[in-house]
Amino acid sequence: MEARKRVVMAFVILIVIAIAIKVFEASITYLPKEFANFYQNYKGALNSIVIVVAGIIIIQLFASASMIWLKGFKEAYFIRNVILVVGYILLAIAIVSSLGIGGEGLLASATFSGLVFGLALQPVLSNFFSGLLILLSGYLKPGQMVRIAGAIPLSLLAFPAYKFFSRDYIIPSLKGQVIEIGFMYTKILDVDGQIVKIPNTMLFSSSIVIEKSSESKVIQVRYEFPVMCNPDDVLMRLHKKVSAILKDYRLYIEEQTDKQYYIVLLIAEAPPKVKTREFRSAILKEFIKTHRELINERICQSM
Repeated sequence: MEARKRVVMAFVILIVIAIAIKVFEASITYLPKEFANFYQNYKGALNSIVIVVAGIIIIQLFASASMIWLKGFKEAYFIRNVILVVGYILLAIAIVSSLGIGGEGLLASATFSGLVFGLALQPVLSNFFSGLLILLSGYLKPGQMVRIAGAIPLSLLAFPAYKFFSRDYIIPSLKGQVIEIGFMYTKILDVDGQIVKIPNTMLFSSSIVIEKSSESKVIQVRYEFPVMCNPDDVLMRLHKKVSAILKDYRLYIEEQTDKQYYIVLLIAEAPPKVKTREFRSAILKEFIKTHRELINERICQSM
């Protein structure tokens, strides 16, 4: 209903402006001669101003109406942006026509102004055309879960020093859900619930890992136990705790970090529709509870 009101409002504005122009032109003969001459001399420029104001209002109304119509669809932002692009292109053509600029004059002015604005607005135009390519090519789509990184989204963990021979790795990237793809930047909702705006140029030149939400995700939970803890007791207690919340998992003593601690590793699959961070947190809580129980029962002593 709201979308229909906006479309009707756009047509009403268009009709009112057209009627107002006709009434004004019909009454121009009754106005002072100086005013009539001024209007005749600058008729094209005045009409262009009216077209710009009316065009922007109508384009924005149609764009917002499309968002209401397509609420809940992943393609809503894409269609809105297409309406904006097509609308402003048509608006530019209407302005040129109202000014009465011919083909040769238009070509000459476009060449000169293109050079000036191209140099002055290079970063802006770069983001604009990158956003246009992202929208038209389907490079990214709203609703996708993505991981955005540089050219090689993998880095070995070399620090702290005792981790030099570890099999740990980090992925220096931003993970989140694509919310909106605009012409200047793209909005991404990261795993911490924050909105991140990334310039389209940077996004278009980055490596993108698209994650399928329907697939299970393998997670790893690592926890350090003191060597004073009997590994058999630790594994037995952890099996009892973890089996209550997991069906399929693997539990290992992976490595010894130094002379005082060893690492217990759990590998499991997170359910498709469960947040990985919350799932890891629940498992890690069981590890910590087990460690504290072993200390309280004096089976395990902290160093």
